Amino acid sequence: MKRVIEYSSAVLLGFAMLLGLAVLLGPHLGWQIDKVLSGSMSPDIKTGGAVVTQHVDPRAIAVGDVMTYHSPLDGRLTSHRVVGITSEDGLLFQTRGDANEDPDPYSVSAANVVGKVRFSIPYIGYPAQFAKTVWGFIIMIAVPGLIIIAFEVRDVWRELDKEEKQKKARAAASAQVTGEG
Repeated sequence: MKRVIEYSSAVLLGFAMLLGLAVLLGPHLGWQIDKVLSGSMSPDIKTGGAVVTQHVDPRAIAVGDVMTYHSPLDGRLTSHRVVGITSEDGLLFQTRGDANEDPDPYSVSAANVVGKVRFSIPYIGYPAQFAKTVWGFIIMIAVPGLIIIAFEVRDVWRELDKEEKQKKARAAASAQVTGEG
């Protein structure tokens, strides 16, 4: 049972570290993970989940794609489905949340596009958002890393101690065989 707890803890710590690293390093690699704040994309993308957005040229976005953009109303990140594209006065996207009956009351310019949503992960939005904070970094990356290092140091220490005891036992056995002692 002790081993199961240790392995489960290691898996959880590893998962926390991977999520933290993905959130922090993703933007440098052209990817972004953001928390879903509303149910406007339900049932496919639920509140509290996370959307994983790949930065793409806005010209690569087509009708039917879900894109992440800075809302022209308040600048907040929003992920909605593209329902129309015009290029009369520059590239403009008409969007709508899947759970909404009407399109959004604005058009999104190409300059506001962050990228195309590639997939979503349920329930990961809150820890992903937390990982973006200083405390989130400390708790999700630094602390698990230190715990894993401590476990490894402990295991190495135990192995060295075991080898030392075996050497002493062999030396004592050798001394008895040769008549020393």
